[in-house]
Amino acid sequence: MNRTITAAIGVLALSSIALTGCSSSHAVGSRAELYDSVSGLAADSSIILSGTVQEQEIAHDIPGGGVFTLSTVVVDTTAKTDSNHPDGSTVVVRQHGSARDPGPGAMLEQGKTYLLYLHPSGLDGDLASHFSVTGGTAGVYETEQDTAARSTGGVTGDTEFTKAPSDEGDELPAELTLDDALEG
Repeated sequence: MNRTITAAIGVLALSSIALTGCSSSHAVGSRAELYDSVSGLAADSSIILSGTVQEQEIAHDIPGGGVFTLSTVVVDTTAKTDSNHPDGSTVVVRQHGSARDPGPGAMLEQGKTYLLYLHPSGLDGDLASHFSVTGGTAGVYETEQDTAARSTGGVTGDTEFTKAPSDEGDELPAELTLDDALEG
């Protein structure tokens, strides 16, 4: 009988170790909603903007939260905004992970211009002013427009943005313009 109990404990211990080895350090929970329309993504976003990542920094500012990339984005144009974030202002976009240790979504890159669907971070104190991307990678579109083009004409309503790579299951258009950002 003791051998049976000892064997059972051994099997349970090995199973526990095996299951632990299968977990990913990037798992931060499942997404509550997958998006199948631009209007749904827009409705869940408090700000929709085109902007360029001016600078980035790595932060370890949430105990036990891991590493975060904080991207300061200069707002070029907005499709949906509030009075605190007009054209020319900046927003800080918080993403889990870094270039060295990517999180679950597409990471923003310094110098690139994006169409972003954002919502408040929901954090306390100074971190409450930060934003998160709506729907993980669902809310990230990027443009290939180069720096020279941005400086001469800027982003216009018909600038094309391409959906950031994702395998999360959203069914959103592969391309959008700022004019289409609310309805698709």
